[in-house]
Amino acid sequence: MTNEELLEKIGEFMKPLVSGMAHLKTEVSHLKTAVDALKAGQDDLRDNVVGLQAGQKTIRSEMATKADIKRLEQKIDETAKDHEERIEQLELAHHKN
Repeated sequence: MTNEELLEKIGEFMKPLVSGMAHLKTEVSHLKTAVDALKAGQDDLRDNVVGLQAGQKTIRSEMATKADIKRLEQKIDETAKDHEERIEQLELAHHKN
């Protein structure tokens, strides 16, 4: 076998390898694109979660606590009691006249 024949055989043997490598490069490129898209999606989700957490924090800071509600109940009870006493006093004063 001459050198040229040997080189031709090696070339024929290499063609599928070169083709396979080109295919692998394409697939790796597709995988890289998919991974980049996945990362971008994760980053968007993280940003959304951070935004939601900030919103929750704001809501919690502005939301009435149990103590706030208890104080409001006490004020309402005091006001109602005060009004009842005033009404009773007015009724007594009216009946005396």
